Amino acid sequence: MKKITIILTLLCLITLISAGTLFVGLEGSAPPTYSTDMTGFPNVTWTAHYSFDVSGAAATPDGTIYIIEGAFTTHLYEASLTSAPQQICTISEDMSSLAYGRDTLWGFSNYASTKGIYSIDTTTGTATLELDVYTGTGFRFFALDYNPVDDLFYGYTEYGASGLYSINIDTGEMILLTGTIPASNGQGRGMAVGNNTVYLTATRGDDGIPYFAYDIAQGVGGNWVEFPNPYPAYHSTGGAAFIPDPITTIEISGHVVGSDQPEVGLENCDVILTGDETYQMLTDNNGDFLFPEVEQNDDYILEITLEGYDIHTETVVVGIENIDMGTIILNETALPAGNVVAVVNVENTEVLLTWNPPAVRELEFYDVFRFLEANNQNPNEWDLLSSIIDETVYTDTTWVQLEPELYQYAVVAQYTNGITAEAALSNVVEKLLVGTGMELPETFINLNNYPNPFNPSTTISFSVPRNSNFVNLEIYNLKGQKVKTLTVILSDAQHRIEGSVIWNGTDFKDQPVSSGIYLYKLIVNGKTEATNKCLLLK
Repeated sequence: MKKITIILTLLCLITLISAGTLFVGLEGSAPPTYSTDMTGFPNVTWTAHYSFDVSGAAATPDGTIYIIEGAFTTHLYEASLTSAPQQICTISEDMSSLAYGRDTLWGFSNYASTKGIYSIDTTTGTATLELDVYTGTGFRFFALDYNPVDDLFYGYTEYGASGLYSINIDTGEMILLTGTIPASNGQGRGMAVGNNTVYLTATRGDDGIPYFAYDIAQGVGGNWVEFPNPYPAYHSTGGAAFIPDPITTIEISGHVVGSDQPEVGLENCDVILTGDETYQMLTDNNGDFLFPEVEQNDDYILEITLEGYDIHTETVVVGIENIDMGTIILNETALPAGNVVAVVNVENTEVLLTWNPPAVRELEFYDVFRFLEANNQNPNEWDLLSSIIDETVYTDTTWVQLEPELYQYAVVAQYTNGITAEAALSNVVEKLLVGTGMELPETFINLNNYPNPFNPSTTISFSVPRNSNFVNLEIYNLKGQKVKTLTVILSDAQHRIEGSVIWNGTDFKDQPVSSGIYLYKLIVNGKTEATNKCLLLK
């Protein structure tokens, strides 16, 4: 058992080696204050500073030390390791100890009408109760500090269930981590927390009692570790503060361009660097970014975004040297063409193909493909009809030569630097027999319009079996709302009835409708027998 205890103690010693400076002082007779950089812990070396009456102390990350002096009237001072304390205010409640965290100075009052943890306004000295830890429990903490690692306060009490406690100031939960220090007198009247370690100082008791440290990572039931007390001839209350070493930073810079114009920097790119800390900025008008103070020795994720370009993401390993990321190229977002519509003309000899361009920026050109509907997932079977098209319309004049079958088209947007968008597919169109001298079956129904797209009017033609009666044409928008009913002119043909009607792009009230795709339905004997699309372009 003794060997196990020794091993655990050594593990604690390794963990407690801290990057920072421990400052201590005593109350009353104003002996010198001391500090140690914790080198060689637990065999630390102390350096003497100015003499001052220290009832409690706390430190900010930038090295400012707050000190309270006085019993029952608490004066607040500001100091550093090298500059003597200067009074800044008198705190409205008497304080027994100080802590600093969440950008706030805190104090514990054992003598206010409500004993507990107070926030302190360092300008006015106003103390505001934040947590009552005495009512119903009897806790009194002469030693208190804040731990930024877990966002908890830590306090040491000699009253009631004495020992070291973690304190959640938001919920009031207190957890006993370990009992009193292993000394002839278990009182502790000064505390500092740094690098996830509690340093208990100003132990009241016999001369020569050491200081003690507790590694918070041990959790509940860990061991106290002794280290030297710079005041061997004193046993008084006092205060302590832990000043972390300044965080050393480096610069990270870079230049962002787009794949479409690599010689021009991209302005207003959102650049985010995420690690233990998060840094964010926009590139300037030259496409440059600079993070001047990035914490060293950490891995970061660099993410750069700009509308119209793919997100750029990479890992940046930060050491101790400045990093120039050089030129970072954002690839154009290869947006596909939209709303590809294929319309067969009345004669069934050509197909008019139209589409919408990508919304973000101009591209290089389009490629147009045709294929059997059965091959729409197999680009190797697609026939390239035309390339380097710089318009959003194409007429397939070879349609008349095709065998009767179901066909489909694809429009592929091509960007600079060989970047290709996904294919945008059209609707399925059917190739019918044309010009063969063969009559269409008596039951066959045909429905088409020409021209398509149109402006301002188009002729809708159809053929139906001879026994058809009550033939109507109805126009609908893409919301399914009926726009107009058209009067049909019929004529006899061999074995069939043919008809046509002109739609001038107006609604029931003869008001012009907006540009877009419209559906027209052939109603025969009260039943919809055929539907097709037409495109109005203004």
